[in-house]
Amino acid sequence: MMNRTLEKIVFNSADLPGDERLRKEKWVDTLSSGYVRLRADFVPGKQFKGELKIIMLKDASIGTLCGTVQNISRTAADVAIQNTDNVVLLFNIGSCVTRIEQEGNLVDCLSGEAVMIEQCEPSYIRVAEQNGCNLVAIQAPRSQVRKKLLDLENRFMVPVSARSAAMALARAYIDILFDQNNGNDPFITQFASDHITDFIAAAVDCDGTINEEQSRGLRTGRLAMIRRELDRSFMEPTFSLTMLAHRLAVTPRYVQKLLAEAGTSFTDELTKRRLDLAHQMLASSRYTHMNVEEVAYECGFSTVSHFHRMFRRRFGMTPGELRGRAG
Repeated sequence: MMNRTLEKIVFNSADLPGDERLRKEKWVDTLSSGYVRLRADFVPGKQFKGELKIIMLKDASIGTLCGTVQNISRTAADVAIQNTDNVVLLFNIGSCVTRIEQEGNLVDCLSGEAVMIEQCEPSYIRVAEQNGCNLVAIQAPRSQVRKKLLDLENRFMVPVSARSAAMALARAYIDILFDQNNGNDPFITQFASDHITDFIAAAVDCDGTINEEQSRGLRTGRLAMIRRELDRSFMEPTFSLTMLAHRLAVTPRYVQKLLAEAGTSFTDELTKRRLDLAHQMLASSRYTHMNVEEVAYECGFSTVSHFHRMFRRRFGMTPGELRGRAG
């Protein structure tokens, strides 16, 4: 039966009681049980700090690994104990080079780059940064990725450029999955494993091109980027559909199409964010020094009359009535 929610594991060593040795052991145990069996060597002479975020899906999983860890290894003994025929796309999101070794091949993964490795073979990750590792790893069954990419076997241990469009889409989509508000979204829960497979195949494709129209996962990633840019920019009074499309290097028509597929529009998404912020400000004692007109402009509305009309339609009261109730 399909899981109705995403299973998430979040670990921060700062929240864990006990001495440093116990925190280190917990970091490794959490990673091994929630993602895949691994071993870690910690940066000598540094106090241990570690974070993990893991999402387990039906046929795939995602992990973000951050900590004062110098080396991460998956030995032949680990493979023998927990043998899975998955492929793993490793993103180096740290500031320094991360070296990946597998089957006699070596790749120095620069900041922002990625590389695909096999989980059924021993592997070694060595971090040049003294502050430790900062990695994102997404994995999916080899058989599923091969359906998307027939040339899969030739793409292992080949660096993926930091400028890859597929990687940017994958990172945006991963951010959406880790958003606590999306844990019960049935659409995401149902299709997330397929989307992860799409991202891995597109990122390591040898010609470096992607076809979002033919990939549900990549379209979902692009939609995530659209919503993230809306979250960042909705307070700008001049923010427009054209500006959004230009920042994401797509056409305004494509943005409209993706939003329409999701049952919404640019105007609806923009107005919703502005109204929600205005509601929070008017209901909070922190902003009593600002009148309704100032709140409207602060939230990105260009005219007060339009703000009043949209606010009443959304919340069933005027901005002044809300402030009066809050007061």
